Formats: sequence, C-alpha cells, structure tokens
Amino acid sequence: MDKREILEVLNHVYDPDYVNRSILDMGLVTEEDITITDNGIEVAYTLTAPMCPFSAAIGLMIKYALVKQLGVAVNVSLKAGHYQEGVVTELLSDPEQSAELMRKLEEFGIMERCVRL
Repeated sequence: MDKREILEVLNHVYDPDYVNRSILDMGLVTEEDITITDNGIEVAYTLTAPMCPFSAAIGLMIKYALVKQLGVAVNVSLKAGHYQEGVVTELLSDPEQSAELMRKLEEFGIMERCVRL
C-alpha cells in the first residue's frame, strides 16, 4: 500500500455540501496529510469553513472509505488548530458517538451520496 492508493480511494469521498467535488479536489486532504504506519493509516483533514456542520461526518467518511477499500486500521483526525478540533476529536474517538453518527449518515443517505466506491 502506498499514498497513491490511499489518494485514489479518497478521490471518491465527497463533502456533503459540495457533492460534485471530492475532498481531494477541495484540498481537504493532501498527500502530506497521510501517514502510513506499521499499524495502518493516519489521515489529517481540514474543512471548508470554521463552523462546518459536517466536520466529524467527513472524518467518518474518510475512515469508512479507507477501511472498506483497503482493509487496514485507520486513524482520522481534524488538523490541529481548527476551531472545531476538540469536539471533532472527542466524537471520532468515542465508539458510541461515532456509531450513532454513522447510523444517521446512512439513514439519511449521506454515506451513499458522498462515498462513491
């Protein structure tokens, strides 16, 4: 596995507010934001706006796509210094909250619309 493969997967993940442009097209994740470790993949991402309503959802979509396509452990985080960093980190690190948000994303069709694998 290399960064090129990871970027190819992420090219099929779309911001819910801009479903005609991938998160790569929008610059939310770049090659420099990806780290491959012995334990899996780490991805840091940014958002389009300080108060993005889908801040944690984008992180979950990144993780979902990479796990589904590459079958490796994935750790996703909002880039340091972002206004919503604390609340997003808390949600992404809490299995119950993450599962609840994932359920809502699936229920409302957001996952299907934004993760096109």
